[in-house]
Amino acid sequence: MKNITIIFISALLLACGENKSGEKTVTVSEGDSGKHELVYNGAKREAQFKNEEVTSVYDAYNKLKIALVNTDAEAAQDAAEDMISKMEAVEVEADLKQVAQSIASSKDINKQRASFEKLTAGIKTFVEENISDGTLYYQYCPMAFDGKGAYWISNEKKIFNPYFGDVMLNCGTVSEEIK
Repeated sequence: MKNITIIFISALLLACGENKSGEKTVTVSEGDSGKHELVYNGAKREAQFKNEEVTSVYDAYNKLKIALVNTDAEAAQDAAEDMISKMEAVEVEADLKQVAQSIASSKDINKQRASFEKLTAGIKTFVEENISDGTLYYQYCPMAFDGKGAYWISNEKKIFNPYFGDVMLNCGTVSEEIK
């Protein structure tokens, strides 16, 4: 039984592309409840976009991703609301606003994460059409949604998984670079 457990953990780490360097860009603090809380603030965006309106939509998406990494449903709602207001100034697919609205109206982190997967597909196209300089990272977790897998966009190569948060923080790989 002990060998099976070791094999399972090893396979899990390999499947998730776990960071072996031990580097952390997160902090863990003791919250009001006495529990340790993950606080991931994200990396600075190096990529540039065609205009400020597009930049503000992407930055709101990134804020939403950070909230999901931190498993903070309330912050995810706020970020989705911000994203909706930013989308008013640019041309985006109508269904992107609807998906963002579903995140803003839900307090269930799992439902928010499922909607975030749908949002990412549209935002990827939006970003590819509007990036003017720099690089963003299209990342993938094979374990998300019971092995179906899911993507997200990040400012950094290092994996911070919005689908699992601190449960499997570094599960995933860089699928492609968006330039």
